[in-house]
Amino acid sequence: MSVVKPVRSKRLFATLSVLVVVAGMLFGANVASADSVQYQSYQSASQTEACTAQVGETPWQASWGADSSWYPTWEQWANAGKGGWTCGRSITWARTPVAASSGGGSVTYALGDIGPGGGLVFLISVGLTYEMAPNTWDAIETTGISWCSDDSNSVTTSTAVGTGSANTTAMLTSASSFVACTLSAPNAVRAYAGGGLTDWFLPSKDELNAMCNYSRTWTGAPSTLACTGAQNGTFASGTYGFASDYYWSSSQFDANYAWPQALTDGRQRYDTKNSTLRVRPVRAF
Repeated sequence: MSVVKPVRSKRLFATLSVLVVVAGMLFGANVASADSVQYQSYQSASQTEACTAQVGETPWQASWGADSSWYPTWEQWANAGKGGWTCGRSITWARTPVAASSGGGSVTYALGDIGPGGGLVFLISVGLTYEMAPNTWDAIETTGISWCSDDSNSVTTSTAVGTGSANTTAMLTSASSFVACTLSAPNAVRAYAGGGLTDWFLPSKDELNAMCNYSRTWTGAPSTLACTGAQNGTFASGTYGFASDYYWSSSQFDANYAWPQALTDGRQRYDTKNSTLRVRPVRAF
């Protein structure tokens, strides 16, 4: 009978991370052949010590995979190769959905996952999953852009969730000035090709509000109510965080104004279409 000697100290940063691409059949139906499976572990003082989230870990990582939580395990690498107790977990990071025709089914995404376009999943509504581009998608995220350089150009749009793509298409096809103005919001988002995909669009007023709500309640389901309060601090400083500024939606208010939203406090207002505001592309799949 072997006796396990207690580990004398806990090394929080003795972390082992291995990133490998695996076949879906090895890890169950929810893992596609293009998924990445990452194993992480850190040294623990004993088998009974609580396994907790580590410094730098983001809350949405806890939703990756079916076995995403930390759990005690024995590892030979611990205690300078003598073996010892660690806390470990296996994370499945869904990169791309598997086409149904391939026999593998489709990947199911959850809030906080990274979507096929490399964006963050912030909303799942009426059979569609919405992802937002990272804040590094383009310099326009910082410099801003006009909704339309002609502030008297009217186009028919909607405000509801599910209408952002149609709004963007209408902006690009219903009025010649949008097509002619290469420095307008709809042109910019349609030119973005995150993940090699070209179906990104300018979010509708309600889709933009859902993005705002997700930045507040990002550890759970976002509220469908009007967005209020401040962004979660960790989210704000991360890859998908918003600047304390106004962002354009694709929803028109009237012939001269359109709807932006302040991602600093959630306020929605109408502004002249030729105003220079920030833009964040989204897509639905």
